[in-house]
Amino acid sequence: MTESVDGAGPAVVRLQHLTTGYAETEVLRDLSFRVVAGELVAVIGPNGSGKSTLIKTLVGLLPPWEGTADVLDGVPATARPRVGYMPQAEHVDWQFPITVREVVSMGLYERRWGRSRWTKRWRALRGRDPRIDAAMAQTRVAELAARQVGELSGGQQRRVLLARTLVRQPEILLLDEPAAGLDTTSEHELLELLRGLAQDGATIIVATHDIVSVMEFFSRVLCINGTLIADGPPREVLVEETLVETFGHDLVVFHRGDHGYAAEPHVAHGRHEHD
Repeated sequence: MTESVDGAGPAVVRLQHLTTGYAETEVLRDLSFRVVAGELVAVIGPNGSGKSTLIKTLVGLLPPWEGTADVLDGVPATARPRVGYMPQAEHVDWQFPITVREVVSMGLYERRWGRSRWTKRWRALRGRDPRIDAAMAQTRVAELAARQVGELSGGQQRRVLLARTLVRQPEILLLDEPAAGLDTTSEHELLELLRGLAQDGATIIVATHDIVSVMEFFSRVLCINGTLIADGPPREVLVEETLVETFGHDLVVFHRGDHGYAAEPHVAHGRHEHD
């Protein structure tokens, strides 16, 4: 197990010797690191490495088997009102007749971590709360407020979902493959947005498979494959030796200027259910 490099300032996320998984299947073992406020952290690894498992543990959807996970000075479940979570698979019917504003407002009242919250209160207040306009402005979808979500491009739809995640003004964002399936332009727009949010003080942890984008947009990267392989600035961490240890030999390695190596793993079309 590799200990993380300590960041400056108090930790808002802290894992100490965390081991967890699903049913009787161990996915992560002896994982330790800390994240301070304002960091933009990428989590990379092959399919089945535990990226999604880590995000779900920090959200409080999976309990630690051994060790501890602390978020905002408490167990993850107690921090939920202060954490924004965007899961990997958003089961959205884009043909459902609903506007962008209504989708964003659902982040205030519709979900309590998986439990439906379609209430009269949401229907009454969905157009009035100033946080709705603030979240749409942050994600640059304000001009789309009255549009049906089914009319939008993939990149616009993803920004709407991010606005829904931001509408409660969380202190920490936990995002599982938020740019998956987007074209390069839309992906870069989304990552630029995340970088701006981090510069404004948000703490953001993103599970991703796009190593090139990690090099360009993130200040820190965690390489995991069942445990923590490496942790630090991307240009120091994403060297050939670490990438081979993380992904195995099933990758393409190439130089990026004077800054060592980056890589594109061969990502399967399907995802491991315990990634």
